[in-house]
Amino acid sequence: MFFKQFKVDGLGCLSYLIGCPRVSRAVVVDPKRDIQEYIDTARQEKMKITGIIETHVHADHISGARELQVETDAPIYIGEHTPVSYEASFLKEGDVITFGSVKIEVVSTPGHTPFSISLAVSDLLRGDMVQLLLTGDLLFVGSVGRPDLAGEELLDEQICNLYESLNDKLERFEDSVEIFPAHGEGSACGKGISPKLSSTLGYERKTNPYLTLDFDAFKREMEKSIPRRPRNFTHIIGTNTKGAATLKSLNQVYHLGVSDIKKVLEKDVALVDLRDAACFGGAHIPGSINIGLSPSSASWLGDIVDPETHIVLVSSSEGDVKKAVTMFRRVGYDHIYGYCVGVVGWVQSGEETGFLPQISIHALQHVIERYPDHVLLDVRTNEEWEQGHVEGAFHMPIHILLDNGIEDHFSKEDHISVICRSGYRSNIAASFLKLKGFIHVYSVIGGMLAWQRKFDVVYE
Repeated sequence: MFFKQFKVDGLGCLSYLIGCPRVSRAVVVDPKRDIQEYIDTARQEKMKITGIIETHVHADHISGARELQVETDAPIYIGEHTPVSYEASFLKEGDVITFGSVKIEVVSTPGHTPFSISLAVSDLLRGDMVQLLLTGDLLFVGSVGRPDLAGEELLDEQICNLYESLNDKLERFEDSVEIFPAHGEGSACGKGISPKLSSTLGYERKTNPYLTLDFDAFKREMEKSIPRRPRNFTHIIGTNTKGAATLKSLNQVYHLGVSDIKKVLEKDVALVDLRDAACFGGAHIPGSINIGLSPSSASWLGDIVDPETHIVLVSSSEGDVKKAVTMFRRVGYDHIYGYCVGVVGWVQSGEETGFLPQISIHALQHVIERYPDHVLLDVRTNEEWEQGHVEGAFHMPIHILLDNGIEDHFSKEDHISVICRSGYRSNIAASFLKLKGFIHVYSVIGGMLAWQRKFDVVYE
């Protein structure tokens, strides 16, 4: 049996290719939207992709199932009663897919979604016993799937389903069975997921905090530990339910000149600047939001920009544009209008530029001591804040800031320095405040890492 895991950095998405070279066949499970890796791997191993299996309708990324079906003519399989509107074959509890040495048994495991399935995989060359369990978003390494995506009215039912799937449906499998989930660290589909990409069922039974609880304790824990729902989840679920457009059918992303950008800005367009904090801080097109290119850029975009909005990218290079387009389309941003490289052309054309001062920790210390009304806005998580913070700072985690703003706390004329752990989130938050009309905003270079290392003073 051939088995390979594929990982999308930043989103934490995990997908799989399972094949039997002896009969030259393979299936792909939970494919990402850009599918070339699966095709290349199958071709290299001299196999043909003859099936595509979805463990559930995904909420955090656009599925590549339709894309792969168009390319390979392979059928799509998904759990029974899943309300998809594209052509699919439905799998129910106990169904078995066999080809060559590969045997895949379907296990109905609702909880993350009402119609989720898991896949029990055997390598028949080594015997009929289950070797691998592809758990979808039921069981992660160190965590479990969130049960709230079907809606608040179904939350109690889904928590019950999740508990029964984890404890009753998986009970028959041996401790030695390896588990391979659909997500790892970085995913918003669960809380506290381990960076390890696989585990064993036995190890999870002993160490996974959710698998050691009785139902009442499990229910209480699930109700209080559901992660925040990113803004683009609803759009992604809708897209995956009806079937995503193929990448080839989407518009090409063209380079835009200054006059093109000015015309575009007359419409409802989001300017997303991918450059690093220093470049953005020095000069940017007014109205830009700074999301520096990183593995997590797509997740941040999903919290700030509506997926139906047309987007113009500002980048440091053509290569960065290509990377960003791939990343953003993975999470449902299909309306990328165009891009420009840098802002030199904009500046040299005499157009107005914005700037976001980057303040050092040394300057920040001086400002705090000299100007008691200066606001230090800490946008880190509650856990980070509790580990230590600068005395007198105002705490508002960035996701709350993005959802609610800070107009109830500060005026747009206040002088505000934004700090995070390293300086990445502070530039996102500071550019967001500038976009909302705050005038005197600064971003702290190096963040709390630099502050603590230099001054060795962190107030508990």
